[in-house]
Amino acid sequence: MAQELLKKESILVTGGEMFVGYHIVSYLLTQNPNLTISVLDHPSTVPRFPTVAYYDVDFSSPLAVTTALRSIRPTVIFHAACTYSLALPAPTFHKVNFQETENVLAAAQDIGTVKAFIYHSSTSVTEHGTSSLISATEDLPVLFAPDQEFPYPLCKALAEKLVLDANGQHGILTCSIRPAAAFGEADTETAEKLIQNARAGRANTQIGDGRNVYDFLYVGNLAHAHVLAANALLKGGRGPGGRVDGEAFQITNDEPWLFWDFSRAIAKGVGHEVNKEHIRSIPIWIAWCMAFIAEWWVWVVSRGQGQSALTRFGIRYATKNRTIDISKAKRVLGYRPIWSMNQGLERTLKWYQKE
Repeated sequence: MAQELLKKESILVTGGEMFVGYHIVSYLLTQNPNLTISVLDHPSTVPRFPTVAYYDVDFSSPLAVTTALRSIRPTVIFHAACTYSLALPAPTFHKVNFQETENVLAAAQDIGTVKAFIYHSSTSVTEHGTSSLISATEDLPVLFAPDQEFPYPLCKALAEKLVLDANGQHGILTCSIRPAAAFGEADTETAEKLIQNARAGRANTQIGDGRNVYDFLYVGNLAHAHVLAANALLKGGRGPGGRVDGEAFQITNDEPWLFWDFSRAIAKGVGHEVNKEHIRSIPIWIAWCMAFIAEWWVWVVSRGQGQSALTRFGIRYATKNRTIDISKAKRVLGYRPIWSMNQGLERTLKWYQKE
């Protein structure tokens, strides 16, 4: 339990004022409200916790990050700071998701107090985006250039390799948590965009035949997995069923849904229920062409600096089967989802209705 192993630790959560980091902090405090927690991030609209110390730090500055860590002297780091948007230029992905991870890891190695470093990765590091995944395990090879052509999974793969290669150095044990498509409160990507789509009257539109199966993940379960990993690293790198340090673990809700059923469940939750007879299907090839034109137009108008919100990468993700095997996390970490998909959706929608 977090209150047993983490109560004497100085815990740092990078990105603690954004989606995943915020939920890691929240989950830790529900386990033990007396934990010593610090957050490195930029101020946002999510509520702050009164017992947490917040530091506004430029992650792109190695000196700023190291100075902050020397002040905090963390023993456990949950590195969740990243960008979640898929609609960004490739250099931004590389800067935020790789170079800034490099800065945080280097600072952790420099200060000499850190014992455990948990990296927030992505299941997309093994995906090339052109074919479906069925019960995919961690045995699939992580893809790098030129095999990986998309900037988001590429930079996450590079950052994950950096962290896992550092395992055992400078007294730090490391591991990586690879979530499936996460959703939940304060989610500015999946949930918020689907809510906006529903309110704009587009929830009845789907791409393809709507039969593609998908693994999602409620963010509270993701936070739970992070804490299980931290506990194991503090025990010397061993979980209930084997070695944790130097390893990557896929995490889902272990409850696959049809992708477009999930979209329509969110629409229903905000008062825009879609009847089956009103569903309008767009052929995948037409959507792909629309995305190609949108990408090209934004590239021209922005002189290569912008990225279209509609992308071929996004079309592929929304139309493929994507199921993830989490047997390793179950066996080694002892992971089991705490909240079901329906419970996660209920909590998410309640939060958005309130906020």
